[in-house]
Order: sequence, then structure tokens, then C-alpha cells
Amino acid sequence: MPKRAILVAAAVLLTATPAWAQDRWRRMDANGDGAISRAEAEAARAAYFTRLDDDGNGLLSRAERIAAPARIERGLFWADANRDGQASRAEVMAQPYRAFAWLDRDRDGVVSAAELESVRARANGG
Repeated sequence: MPKRAILVAAAVLLTATPAWAQDRWRRMDANGDGAISRAEAEAARAAYFTRLDDDGNGLLSRAERIAAPARIERGLFWADANRDGQASRAEVMAQPYRAFAWLDRDRDGVVSAAELESVRARANGG
């Protein structure tokens, strides 16, 4: 995924309304500890794949990818590693999780609430 797409994804996350961001954070935080581990983020990615896979065949067709929200759609097209016109669950899950890596400032495999707030503050000029 190009660096620009990473920055756009991060900007969407960071400039979201606080209620939306907090709700998304809570949904990803499966164990309720206030932080998102890489495993929780990957589980959220897998669940999102399942929601997008309308026909349940384990592949995201071009139509299913186009129907995805615009901020996600471009990343799904990059996921088609074998260029067969579809993105499999394995292809999507194998994609580098660059936004997670960017948010995980101390590289401990967990995005803490403090790390997210720090990035949000910088994005807002703080």
C-alpha cells in the first residue's frame, strides 16, 4: 500500500468524531484493556473481510470491493496479489498492517490509548 494511502487511512481514523473513534476503539478492543494488540487488529480485519464477503465464498470480487467504503476500497485492490480479479481472505490478511505499525509508536505490538491520543494531538497541531 502506498505511503499516501497509509496517511489517508490514519487521517480518517484520527480526524473522526470522538464518538465514532471511541466506538471503533471499543469494538476492536476485544479484552477491554483500553489498548489494541496486533492480534485484536488482525481479528478486526478478518471480521471486516467477512462483512464485505456478501456471498460468503471467501473471496472479495471486484463488485464487493467497490461496494466497500472508499477509504478501504483502494487497500482491497492492492490485496489481489495474484491479480485474478479477486482478493482472498489469505491475500487480505497477508497485507502489511502499515497503519497499525504507524500508530504503534513504541513498536511493542500494541497501540495504547495514549499512543492513539498522541498521534491524534499531533494531527490536530498539538
